[in-house]
Amino acid sequence: MLSVLNWISSMTGMSPLTCAAVGVGMFVAILYFKVLFRSFGGLRLDLENIANHPLFFRTSSYDHVDSRWSRNKILIWILLSVGSGILAFHQLPAWFPRMFPMT
Repeated sequence: MLSVLNWISSMTGMSPLTCAAVGVGMFVAILYFKVLFRSFGGLRLDLENIANHPLFFRTSSYDHVDSRWSRNKILIWILLSVGSGILAFHQLPAWFPRMFPMT
């Protein structure tokens, strides 16, 4: 595992800790994508619900509850993904001190 992180680090110029934190964030993003949207069609439907807002001049099929819930689902998904990556960046050195020594 450490050799893979070191290889990615040498190819991208990021530290192994940053690579691991990005990986954790991406894993959580994929996991919660399946939970919240189930497929790309679900994400597309939520994006269409947001686009049907009266502010965007497409009021033919506007539903306030669907629009608000779609916007909240996307926001929750992004915040969980980014937050877990940030949390992993700060917590991984304490959990795995040999793999990610504190500098």
